[in-house]
Amino acid sequence: NRMTIMAFDGKAPPGRDRAMSDDADADARLTVDRECLADRIRAIFDRFDKDSTGSLNRIELHGAFKTLIPSFTPVQINDYYKELVKGKDGAPVSREEFCEWILKGGGVAASVYKALMKETSDVLATSVREVFARFDQSGDGKLDMRELWRVFKSLDGQLRLQDLAVLSQELDTGGDGSVSVKEFLHWLRNSGSARATALARVIVKETGKAREARIRNAFRRYDATGDGVLDVAELASALKVLGSFSSDEIKRVSADLDRSGDGTVSFEEFSTWIKCGKGDGSVLKAKSILAPSDGDGMEAVFYNFCGPGQADMDGSNFRRLCKDCDILGTSIDGVTVDLIFSDTRVKDHSSRNIEFLQFEFALELLSEKKGVTLRQLRTQVLVQGAPKKLTGKEAQRGEEPRRPSFSGQSHPQLGGSQRKPKKSSSQKRVAALLKRSHEIPGEESWRRDVDNSKLWKVFGLHTAAGQNLKKLYQPPYVPRVRSSGSLAPAGASCQENSWTSPFEQAVSRGFKDHPTKGRNRVRPSAPMLAW
Repeated sequence: NRMTIMAFDGKAPPGRDRAMSDDADADARLTVDRECLADRIRAIFDRFDKDSTGSLNRIELHGAFKTLIPSFTPVQINDYYKELVKGKDGAPVSREEFCEWILKGGGVAASVYKALMKETSDVLATSVREVFARFDQSGDGKLDMRELWRVFKSLDGQLRLQDLAVLSQELDTGGDGSVSVKEFLHWLRNSGSARATALARVIVKETGKAREARIRNAFRRYDATGDGVLDVAELASALKVLGSFSSDEIKRVSADLDRSGDGTVSFEEFSTWIKCGKGDGSVLKAKSILAPSDGDGMEAVFYNFCGPGQADMDGSNFRRLCKDCDILGTSIDGVTVDLIFSDTRVKDHSSRNIEFLQFEFALELLSEKKGVTLRQLRTQVLVQGAPKKLTGKEAQRGEEPRRPSFSGQSHPQLGGSQRKPKKSSSQKRVAALLKRSHEIPGEESWRRDVDNSKLWKVFGLHTAAGQNLKKLYQPPYVPRVRSSGSLAPAGASCQENSWTSPFEQAVSRGFKDHPTKGRNRVRPSAPMLAW
C-alpha cells in the first residue's frame, strides 16, 4: 500500500519543472499511503467536480491546479492536462488517472502531492467544504440564507427560527445575503461562542469517514448480489416498492444516477451522487430516502409524506402526517393544523405547498401549540417515518373523505365522520310541497313537475312573496256562463269555462296519451305541461 515518489533530477524543460525546482529537490523521496492519497484526491475531486461525473474536465482541472499551486500558469496547466489524458484532447481526468500520475513521480507530481496534502490536512476546512458541496445547489461556492439554514437544521435539529436568524446575521459579514467557505471557517474558529464550537465538533464528527460509512451501508442494502455494483433496473424496482416515487420520478432518478449509461452503478458513482447537492426535486428526494446520510433522517420522512410525484408537501399531506404521527389531540385539531400550515412564518399566502425547511418551521409551531418540546415532537414524527396504510372503507375508496381547508387544498376529513348540513323547518316544508306525488315508481328524472298552488301558505299573505305566489298560481275568477248566455246559478256545475292548472290536467288524464305498458312508460313532455 505504500509507494515512493521520485523527483527527477535532470534539467527541467523551460517554463515548466524549472519553476518547481525550489519545491522538488533532485533526491526528494515521498512515502505515500495509497489509501490515504485516494481519500485526499477524492476530497479534491468532490470539491471541483461541478457536474458530479466523478472526473474533472479541462476547466475543472485548471481550477484544481490553481487552487493547489497558484504559481502555475495556464500554459503549464495545459501541458499537465495533456500528460494526464495521454494525448486524448478534451477527455476528462478520472481519480484513478490522477492518482497514477502522482504515483508515477516527477518534480511536478511531487509538488502537487505536497500541495494536496497541505490543502487537505485541515480537517475542519475539509469538512466545511464537504458540507458546502452537499447544500450548495447553485454551485457558486456560496450558501444563501435558505441553504445556510438547512445546514444548521441538519447539524442541530433543535435550532429554532429565531436562532437561525441570529446565526445568519453573525455569519453574513459581507452583507450580501450569502456566506462563503472562508466566512464560515472564520466564524467557526474566531467567534468564540459556545454554539460555534459545538457546531464545529458536529461538522467534523458527521462528515468525512463517518459519512462515507453511512453511504456505504446504504449501498450494501441495495447491493443484492454483493459484487459491489448496483443494477440500475433493480434500483428502480426498489424505488417503486418504496411507494414514494412515481414512474416519471424513477426514470429521472435512474438517468441522473447512471451518467455513464452502462446500466450499473459502482460505489464511487453512488457516493459522488449522494454527496452532490445538485439536482431537481425528484433527485434530491431520492438521495434523502435512499441514503439519509445527513441529519437525523427528518428529510426522508418529509419526502415520504409528500407522496409519489411530489417533492413538496400540500395541506392534505400535512394533515395526514399530523394524524398518522398522533399529533392531533385536545389542543390541536384539524382547524389548528390548517392555520399553522398557512401561517406566514411557515409560508406566504401565495404558496400552496411547503418545502422541507418550511416543514421544519411548521414542526416548531406545532410543538409550541401542543405544549411539548421540539425534540419530543421530532422523535414522534421520526418513529412513524412514513404514512400509515389505509384500511377498511378508506382502502376500498382509495382515499379518505375530503373537504375544503383553510390552506386552499382539499384534504381528508380528520377527527370524525363528515356531517350533512341540517335543513331548517321552512326548508323541510318547502321540500315536502315540492315532492312529486305522481312520480312513476322506479323512474328517476332531474325534472320535477310540481303543484305550486299552495306554495303561498309557506310565506303567508302578510308577505309580498306570499301575495305574489297566490296571484300567480291560484286560478283566475271566471264567471260561469251557460251556452245560452245566461249566468249559471251559484253551486251549479259548469265544465265549459272552468279553469284547471296544467298539473291537475295531467293528473286527471292519467297520462292516457302515452304508452304505459312495461318499462317503456313515457312521462308528459315539458311543452304539454306548459301553461
